[in-house]
Amino acid sequence: MRTASIVRTIVIALLAILAFSVVLSGCGGEETPEDNGQEAAWIGKGHREPIPPVREIPEPEPEPELPTGLLVMIDNEETSRPQMGLDKADVVFEIIAEGGITRYLALFYRKEAPVIGPVRSARYYFVQLAKGMDLPFAHVGGAEDALTMIGNLRIKDINEMSNAQGYFWQDRNRRRPHATFTSTALLVEAAANKQFAFKDPVLPPVGDVFEGTALADGQVTLTYVQGRNGYQVQWIWDDTLGEGGQYRRYINGAAQSSGDGAPIVADTIMILTAPSRARNTAPPTSAVEIVGEGEAIGITENQIIRGSWNKESAERPLYILDEKKWPMERKQGNLWIQVVDNLEAVSFGKR
Repeated sequence: MRTASIVRTIVIALLAILAFSVVLSGCGGEETPEDNGQEAAWIGKGHREPIPPVREIPEPEPEPELPTGLLVMIDNEETSRPQMGLDKADVVFEIIAEGGITRYLALFYRKEAPVIGPVRSARYYFVQLAKGMDLPFAHVGGAEDALTMIGNLRIKDINEMSNAQGYFWQDRNRRRPHATFTSTALLVEAAANKQFAFKDPVLPPVGDVFEGTALADGQVTLTYVQGRNGYQVQWIWDDTLGEGGQYRRYINGAAQSSGDGAPIVADTIMILTAPSRARNTAPPTSAVEIVGEGEAIGITENQIIRGSWNKESAERPLYILDEKKWPMERKQGNLWIQVVDNLEAVSFGKR
């Protein structure tokens, strides 16, 4: 009898411990990404992370005209202007290339662009961005370290100088190296022929309410300088553009337009800080620390929203976050991402 009593006591104790464990497993702790069932929206490949509750968006994004996102290196040396296709890009990165001259990395998806260019050479930090987005990357040659990185990282490469000459053409009215052009139709064909998987780009989420610090006079100025050379970019709010207003782009005080006369505009501007330096290479190039972390500013509907960015490696996406560490939201439309050395290169309001 005594033995049976002991056994019964042990069983009751074990059942109590088991019940307590079940209660603990169902209480406390944060919801895991797998549990919440929501997909993060980033510039990058995308992976599952908790994101803010989805708010109602006034209207859905338009259906894309392209079956895949495409990345193109575009010239910004003075004699390359006016460029073609920038007005049709969903996202444009602007980063120093050398000697105070910037270069663009444009992402096309929502709109077809019959003419894009002038297309120029790759730099390694643009290659790192392209790898994180895992999209076809079109360019005309590149710096030696960039070309090596393209091979090592297995970039979806469309290089006019080595493997895709038939998907570009030369404009006889322009001088080399500012004369190479392409189109979204040709690049989609190139990607298909190279058997690159078509995929949608993962973009920052679209928001409908933007609360921050007021942008004085609806103007922001960015200064790009390297050595003795440099130039200024201005974005000025114009309520006659788009549906309710857009930021018009100016270079050294002159409005920038596409070669067909379309104004270069942005609905959202994001500014990222990433240190850069000149390199004594032939030809001269720049080094930019786009793998790492830094400050970020979002400008939408004349609100300044502060945050941060990080990119852990070339293979990892670029995360752009607000102060709450949530993905920084954008207004539906064109997004320009300006990468500068530090926030001393940025000023707000009239100058």
